[in-house]
Amino acid sequence: MSILKARSLCFGYSEKMIFNGANMSVAPGAITGLLGPNGSGKTSFFDIVCGLKVAGKGQLSNSYDTQIYLSQTVMTPPVLRMFDIFKMTTLLCSSRPVSQKQALRKLARWSPEIIERYKEIWTKKSSVCSYGEKRWFFTLSLLAVVADLVILDEPTAGVDPEFRHYIWKCLRGAANEGAAILVSSHSIEEVAGNCDSFYMISQQQFKPFKSGEEFMSRYDASTLDEAFIRAAAEPVPTAFST
Repeated sequence: MSILKARSLCFGYSEKMIFNGANMSVAPGAITGLLGPNGSGKTSFFDIVCGLKVAGKGQLSNSYDTQIYLSQTVMTPPVLRMFDIFKMTTLLCSSRPVSQKQALRKLARWSPEIIERYKEIWTKKSSVCSYGEKRWFFTLSLLAVVADLVILDEPTAGVDPEFRHYIWKCLRGAANEGAAILVSSHSIEEVAGNCDSFYMISQQQFKPFKSGEEFMSRYDASTLDEAFIRAAAEPVPTAFST
């Protein structure tokens, strides 16, 4: 069963075709990863799913009632405290009020180690928080909102290893409770190690993989990085050219 399906999806700009007959699906209760080099279309696809961009051809179908989307760039007003930003975020993303108590209860189920640090950040001004702190606070706060589909564009970018670990723990917790998680990352190791399946954008297509081992085998590579480089370098077949 899929909560989101793309079939024969086509999208591009005047100077570049991004997707040409691309297919993918996202299942509830699982983490689906999305890999691709810069400019390959990861953010464009997320924007299409969220209605911010329109595909030229193809079909995008879904069976979810609610979704949330964390974009690649996080900007917070420096004069506000993080609890103000939490209130603004949940007000915009949730049909019902979400309290700190509710957020902490959910996060405690997934990663109790993060609770004290989350409460510490809660009272800090945005101006004194590092980008990494703001990034993981935003990510965990959004996960406190009830949603069928959670889309995260590079949620661990700029986050230190400790809190990358906690983010992935919380993503796994949300997936185990039924949410469909769609996440992009530039870290192939993160995606291969934490996602139930993933897609590599190559040749204007979504190439599906179940594991890092399958990914390396497909491209006859000895490392994940080598497989990524070979996948990204694959030429677009003449049949897919525009």
